[in-house]
Amino acid sequence: MACIFHPLKRFILFFLGLCCLVGIVFYSVVFAVDSSDKADAGKTMAVSRTIGGRVDMCLGCHKEKPDKAHAREVLGCAVCHKGNPLAGDVTEAHRGMILNPGELRFAGETCGQIGCHPREVKWVKNSLMATNRGIISTLRYYWGETNNHSEDISVEYLKKTGLDSPAIDYYRKLCGSCHLWVERRTLPDFLARKGGGCTACHLAPPPEGTKKAERHPFVTRNIPMKNCIRCHNRSGRIGLSYQGEFETDGYGTPLEGGHLNNKVLKDGRFVQNLPEDVHHKAGLVCIDCHTQREVMGDGHKKAHFEEQLEISCGICHGDKKALMAMYELNKSNDETLYPKGDKIPPYPRLKIDRKDGKFFLVGKNDKKLHELKDPNPVSCENPSHKRLSCQACHSTWVPQCYGCHVRNDEGQSQLDKVANKVTTGSWKEFKGFMRFGSPVLGVLDDLGEKGGDVGDKGKVVILVPG
Repeated sequence: MACIFHPLKRFILFFLGLCCLVGIVFYSVVFAVDSSDKADAGKTMAVSRTIGGRVDMCLGCHKEKPDKAHAREVLGCAVCHKGNPLAGDVTEAHRGMILNPGELRFAGETCGQIGCHPREVKWVKNSLMATNRGIISTLRYYWGETNNHSEDISVEYLKKTGLDSPAIDYYRKLCGSCHLWVERRTLPDFLARKGGGCTACHLAPPPEGTKKAERHPFVTRNIPMKNCIRCHNRSGRIGLSYQGEFETDGYGTPLEGGHLNNKVLKDGRFVQNLPEDVHHKAGLVCIDCHTQREVMGDGHKKAHFEEQLEISCGICHGDKKALMAMYELNKSNDETLYPKGDKIPPYPRLKIDRKDGKFFLVGKNDKKLHELKDPNPVSCENPSHKRLSCQACHSTWVPQCYGCHVRNDEGQSQLDKVANKVTTGSWKEFKGFMRFGSPVLGVLDDLGEKGGDVGDKGKVVILVPG
């Protein structure tokens, strides 16, 4: 017993005891905090499942609520946004995540996956809104770079190959923000809202009153007209003219209180109000007439818009056979009446209703019945007017620019909107003046290699800038 209490041994025992005590205290503090963090993490990363039983732990943290077709409790988050829905770690969960599933570089594995929209993604990638084939090849044709204005050169091809020329450089820098391959939020200023693949058209803000934590962009089939006009406001200015807006010379006149007027577009162009299109006045939006196959294509390569058009004035106004066929399809809801796959249907798929012997177009957004009136038998069906297109008489005004030309300054640099990088050479557009008036008429003679119906050759049409 005496040896145990030897002074040296007592010191050693005291020191060891002190070390143990410090270790216990340190362990308690550090691991108590760590276990507390893990407990909190366990609460936020709780195992969450969809209605179908699929594990998607994203739902434990994210409270956003998309539209009903993409409901969180049905699809979850990872089906569209990818990432790792089984990870218990925030960093791992977001690895490989896609912010905008609609971007065309991702669409095949997101929107286009089996069970979702595989055909539509194929169609869209070949559509004119994605490829811009006609714009690119026509520029090259008129600039003397090719003898073919229906070349198979697309935006995707430009992005992959870096192909360039004076005409293509002009396209890249002045035209290249209006196609579906533009990645949303990558271009500066107001251009950031353009592009985004599928979401360029189908994206809509969440309903008013949605809680902040539950806000999620809505995907809609009822595409608002503002989504279309975001791009379709240059060239022929159809988006502006349809609403009754005329792009002026840019002086901001007439002045308001001695200052420039407030009718200005996001890119700085001034407009004045003129009579709107009769269809706009009735409340019709773009998608009421322009069909899915017109806008998204049919999967086959096209170079010019007239090759992709399905609708014409005469289908709604006067073609009883077409109206009855479309009405029967809507009435029966029998999909067998409409060809599947890539086969071109006999008539556009418009929502036609019939009451008291009259045909009506049902507005996709306003849900109203718009009567489809027959053409005037005296003027419209007069044999002497057979060559006239409907627009030749029924267009009250069109914008016309005069003295248009472009200039390239090799000493400056400019943003290439296709590659999203600044390169040498800066293009500027100039015009002498803008005017509006009765449209200039011309004869449609050259239909190109494939464009238009051969029956259209020789038809009198209106000429618009662009």
